[in-house]
Amino acid sequence: RFFNDTELKNSGKHKIESKQNVYTLTINKCDHPDVGTYRVLVDNGIDHTEQTAKLHVGVKPKVEAPKPANDQTCVIEQDTQISWKFSGIEKPEVTWLFNGQPLPTDDRFHVTESEDGISTLSIHKAQLADKGTYTAKATNAVGEAEAKTTLNIAGIKPTLTNDLDATLQATKGESMTIKLSATGTPRPDIVWTRGNDELAPNDRIQVTVPTAEGDDTYTLTILNVQPEDQGDYSAKISNVGGTVKSKKCKVAVSKTPEFVTKPTTQEVKQSETAVFEAKVDGYPIPKVIWLLNGKPLTPKDGAQVEMNAPTGDAKLTIPKVD
Repeated sequence: RFFNDTELKNSGKHKIESKQNVYTLTINKCDHPDVGTYRVLVDNGIDHTEQTAKLHVGVKPKVEAPKPANDQTCVIEQDTQISWKFSGIEKPEVTWLFNGQPLPTDDRFHVTESEDGISTLSIHKAQLADKGTYTAKATNAVGEAEAKTTLNIAGIKPTLTNDLDATLQATKGESMTIKLSATGTPRPDIVWTRGNDELAPNDRIQVTVPTAEGDDTYTLTILNVQPEDQGDYSAKISNVGGTVKSKKCKVAVSKTPEFVTKPTTQEVKQSETAVFEAKVDGYPIPKVIWLLNGKPLTPKDGAQVEMNAPTGDAKLTIPKVD
């Protein structure tokens, strides 16, 4: 028995046996140094013959890392890479899986292989949907091995670049707008509150959020402002990276008193009743004083004064005109 022209003898590594003209060479614990050409020579003293055979030794793929699993975090919209090194003979072929399914390569996912067995998955501009488990599976003729990376996607916590004003004086019946500016990745969501109550958009409440690149302004607009719109307004801005709260903006509502309907001239006969009506608006609710020739009228003058504060209707009744 010969190995690469070196005669083999029985040893702990090699065992040579013959039984009924069947000759057997057993090689214990094959390894890469055992690769080569083996030759058997048969000689009966009259003639001889020989045969050769080649031995190839394969090594199952192995993950060259302390543990075949790890965790990794990437900030959203940034590039990241996942790398695993494998050994094996023949050199393993590496395929990548995402959450157990084959990972197709495209403009954002690209795989490269190095000569020393490192397989690298590059992810361009990571998205929230990229969060999950990535598996590198190495395979050759004698086996396979796999390594897993759990990728977490982190956001950039919102930052207020312009906070709310501390106060706002709004006019009853008109529109009011408060606004702030905030950045963050992904673009933050916003919730507006008055006191402890969240504000939902409706026919009077309008909420706008930034949509264009470079725009970071969030606005709250209330149409036809009413006294009940007074209070402390604030906002909560959040994304996967965290949450930030704005300062409070104290909104006060007022309106200069004005006549919606003015009193009109009345003609009545003596001893009849005269009635004057007017409608006023303003906030705080205006006080209506009726005057006769520049002097305030009082019940002592026989005047009856009525005022409906919610509607602003004012009424003066003078019975038995003289």
